[in-house]
Amino acid sequence: MSDITKDSWGATAVRLAAAIKARELTAVQALENQLSRIEALNPALNAVVSLDADGARAQAHAVDAAITAGAASGPLAGVPITLKDGIDVAGLRTTLGTPMLDRVADTDATVAARLKAAGAVILGHSNVAPFLGDFQTNNPIFGRSNNPWDLARTPGGSSGGAAAAVAAGLSCFELASDLAGSIPQPAALCGVDGLKPGEHGGP
Repeated sequence: MSDITKDSWGATAVRLAAAIKARELTAVQALENQLSRIEALNPALNAVVSLDADGARAQAHAVDAAITAGAASGPLAGVPITLKDGIDVAGLRTTLGTPMLDRVADTDATVAARLKAAGAVILGHSNVAPFLGDFQTNNPIFGRSNNPWDLARTPGGSSGGAAAAVAAGLSCFELASDLAGSIPQPAALCGVDGLKPGEHGGP
């Protein structure tokens, strides 16, 4: 059985959040494990872009402080994640894979704000296809992402960086987007689960 204090990057979000709340390890320890994993593997994969280690550390310290103080912690307390480079995070570069839309976001997208409120620690963005509109991830700003199972192959797109990051343990989980296969196709190519929610909650 793996030691979660060293191998937290391989834990599920549910297991990791429970371990942090139970103080088996701190959110800062979980984050540093994740950053070490990214440092080791991301140069070859090019899956995580616009990494914000300092901002993530500040978020992780805040989670630990809240837990120490006995304050209520969210269901994702201390879980380090990335978001597809099309989802705004305040202070983080967002490009959608094209110089035309390259900017630093002023505010969080609704989903980013909700993830932060749930306690998630946002590390940075994952690489995407230009304009989020291709079935492989290769753009003029960050270049090509590679499949973690075979670096000569594509992880798909447009959420290729997201799928590669999850498959390689660079991100505990990812939130992506999908118009025409941008979630299930990369997930299938990288050997992870990808869910595209329906537009309606029921029949």
